[in-house]
Amino acid sequence: MARYLLLWVHGPWIASSLMVILALRLLMAEDFGLHGHGWGLLGSASICFSIGCVCKVSWVLSQLNRRRSAAQRQIEHLMLH
Repeated sequence: MARYLLLWVHGPWIASSLMVILALRLLMAEDFGLHGHGWGLLGSASICFSIGCVCKVSWVLSQLNRRRSAAQRQIEHLMLH
């Protein structure tokens, strides 16, 4: 798998981190009108974090599946020769 595809795995966590920083900044603001936006960003950050978890699990499972199928092909090759 190409290394640039790892951005799809870690990208949601990076976006989540940036949203948490921005949300905390809005929640600490003096203007209480901005607090609602801060809470909304925290919700969006949690969604991005969970998407990142699903991406990571999917990526790890595909790596394991690829290794397992390569091992099976190697065993079949050894048995035929």
